[in-house]
Amino acid sequence: MEFINSIIQFVMDLGGSVFLPIMITILGLIFGIKFFDSLKSGLRIGIGFIGINTILSLLINGLDPVVNHYVGTGAGFVITDIGWEGVASIAWSTKFALIIVPLGMILNYILIRVRFTKTMDVDIWNYFHFILGSAVAYYVALGAGLSDTVATVIGIVFGLLTFMAVLKFADIIAPKWQQYYGLEGTTCCNNDAYLTWLINWLVCKLMNLIPGVKNVRIDLKWINDKLGSFGETSIITFFVGILLCVLTGQDLGTTLTVSVTLCAAIILLPRMVSLLMEGLVPISNAARKFFQKHLGDEYEINIGMDEALCLGDQPGLECAVIMIPITVAVAFLPGVGVFPLAALGSLAYTTCMCSLYAEGDILKIIVSSTANMIYCLYAYTFMSPLVTEMALKVGYITSASTLVTGDSIQEWNCMLVGILGKLFKAW
Repeated sequence: MEFINSIIQFVMDLGGSVFLPIMITILGLIFGIKFFDSLKSGLRIGIGFIGINTILSLLINGLDPVVNHYVGTGAGFVITDIGWEGVASIAWSTKFALIIVPLGMILNYILIRVRFTKTMDVDIWNYFHFILGSAVAYYVALGAGLSDTVATVIGIVFGLLTFMAVLKFADIIAPKWQQYYGLEGTTCCNNDAYLTWLINWLVCKLMNLIPGVKNVRIDLKWINDKLGSFGETSIITFFVGILLCVLTGQDLGTTLTVSVTLCAAIILLPRMVSLLMEGLVPISNAARKFFQKHLGDEYEINIGMDEALCLGDQPGLECAVIMIPITVAVAFLPGVGVFPLAALGSLAYTTCMCSLYAEGDILKIIVSSTANMIYCLYAYTFMSPLVTEMALKVGYITSASTLVTGDSIQEWNCMLVGILGKLFKAW
C-alpha cells in the first residue's frame, strides 16, 4: 500500500495540468483511440488548463493594487483566508487521503457498470473535494472520542458516499450544463459547484416571483442593443476596471494597467476553454461508443470534468469584475471574521456558475453571486476553528494564534459534518 500511495502522490505532485493529460491519453487508448490521437487530446486539455491558470494568475496579479487597498480597510479581521489551495493541502495531508483515489476510481467503474450513474469522473485531481469531507469527518470523529481506527473508517466511508452523491448530482445537472454552456458529452463533478447552483436556482426562482423584477432581463444582447459598441465585452470590462481604480484611489498608470489586464483576462479565458473542448470532444465521443458497445445502445456516458469549463461564459466573466467591490462589502457584515483575500481571485468561478440558472441575465447573476458570497463568508468563519485544528494536526501551521479558513470548506459535506460535530460538541 505504501508503494501504491507513493506512486499516486508522485502523480498528484505533478499538478492537474500534467496529471489530466496523462489520464486522458490513457482513457483514449482504453476507448479505442489511436495513441497519437489520444495524446493530442490529452495535450489540448493540459494546454487549456495551463492557459486558464495562467490567465487567472494574470487577473489576480493585475488586481493587486485594488485588492491591497481593500486589505488595508480590513485590518481588523482575525481569520486568515488560505484559499482552496491551502484547504486542499490540509485534506491531502490526512493519512488515508490517497486511499480514496483508487477506491473512488474502482467505485466509479462499478457504478457505471450497474447503471447507478452515467458519469465517468476523469477529474481525479479534484478528488480532494471528497477527501476534504473525509478529513473533516475523521477529525470530528476523533473529537467525539472515537478511536483512530473507527474514525478512519468513518472518514473513508463518508468520502465514498460523498463521491456517489456527486455522481448523481452530475447526472442531474448534465442536461442543463450541456444545453447552456454548449459542453456536449460532459458534466461537472466538482462538489463545490452543487451548493452554488442550489443557491443560484433558489435566487432565480424567487426573483421570477417578484412583480416588477421577473420581467426584467439584462443580458449581453440587451446591453449591446442599448449601448452599441460601448456594450462590447472588452470595452465594458475596461471601464469597470477604471471605476474600480478610481474608487480605490489608483494613479493613472496603475489604472490603465489594471483595466487592460482585466480586458485581457476576460477575452482570453473563453479561448482556453475552447482548447479544453478540442481535447474533450473526441474522448467523450469515444467513451459513449465504448459503453454503448459494452452496455447497450441506449446507454449514455458523460465525462465528469472541472467547473473550469464554464469559464467560457461571457456574462459570468463580466459579472466577476463587478462582484469584487460587492464581495468586499459583504465581508463587513456583522459576524464575518475573514477578509476574502483568496476568494476574490475565484470570483469568476462563482459568477460563471451562477450564470447557469440565470441564463445569462446579469442582474440574476449578480444577486445569486452575492447570496453565494454571503453564505461562503459566514461558512468560512463558522468552520475556521475546525480548519485550524486540522491544519495544526497535519503540520500545515505550527501555532493556533491565528485562525485559518478557506474556500471548499463551505461545501455541503463539510458543513453537514461540521454542524453535527458542533451540536455534539466534538469540536
